[in-house]
Amino acid sequence: MDPQVFFFIKVVVRIALLAGAALLVVWFYVRLTRKPVPAMESEGNKLLLTLRLQAYERTVLLLERITPGNLVLRIQSPDMNAIQLQAALIRAIREEFEYNLSQQLYISVFAWELVKNAKEETIKLINLAAGKVPENAPSAEVIRILLEMVLEKDKLPVQLAIEQLKKEVQQYF
Repeated sequence: MDPQVFFFIKVVVRIALLAGAALLVVWFYVRLTRKPVPAMESEGNKLLLTLRLQAYERTVLLLERITPGNLVLRIQSPDMNAIQLQAALIRAIREEFEYNLSQQLYISVFAWELVKNAKEETIKLINLAAGKVPENAPSAEVIRILLEMVLEKDKLPVQLAIEQLKKEVQQYF
């Protein structure tokens, strides 16, 4: 082999090795210095976070709306009797709950169980209060008994569910 060709091949191989090594160093440098994308910063996860936060908001709103005091203020009418008020309050709770059923997709199973429990316990409370007066008693009697029962409790299941939802939302921040 001609010494000039041999020398030329040697130079080309050295240049190729140096270029390959330089590219490898640059590639490693870029990989090491690039900031990893946090899970919540990608577009798909931003959308999911938005949906979850909206679900928590809607679920808290549901719970606030079925809190006995708020519910009574919204539903009661002076011309209602005890049985009419009882039926209207329970219907309102069930409608609120059914309207928000899809929110369970975005909150924890534990939190959703607390929400369902709050709904059921609020209905029980209404039924207990209504059961303590005659059916034709004025709605004000049921309201008085219901609010007295609420005051006797340390925490309503609605409040426990709201506290859990707040804890879960704080995990995102």
